[in-house]
Amino acid sequence: MKDTYTIGEAAAELGMPASTIRYYEKNGLIPNQQRTESGRRLFDEDDLEWMRFVERLKASGMPIREIREYIKLYMEGDATIQERRRMVYERRDAIDAQLKDLMLARDYIDYKCWFYDVASESGTCDTPKNMPLDELPDNIRRIKKKCRINRY
Repeated sequence: MKDTYTIGEAAAELGMPASTIRYYEKNGLIPNQQRTESGRRLFDEDDLEWMRFVERLKASGMPIREIREYIKLYMEGDATIQERRRMVYERRDAIDAQLKDLMLARDYIDYKCWFYDVASESGTCDTPKNMPLDELPDNIRRIKKKCRINRY
């Protein structure tokens, strides 16, 4: 573990382009950014951990303006715990909603995989389309009900 990293070393360690780190700095997403006397950026382990955190917030769908607000609140200290808590709970709720939507989409795709497997085997889409409900596999019956699939 190094004491400090250049922007290139930090980018390599984080697996992101140096331009992303510059963007983070420009947008106030790296608090207490250190520089050498000649102006070169220096990063320590805390900076790297912080940028990983920012990446997770971005991946969660949190907009940059909200990340910036979170950082501002973080820098204000313990007086903002409840506000930061609210922000992360809202983000978690948003992720849960996305996961629910993705699971529904996944179920529908699972159904279509089954549909085309049966159609491919029989040579026609009429076979799965006209299959009686009681002849469907349990998981396909469940998906059809959950996704409200009637014909397709």
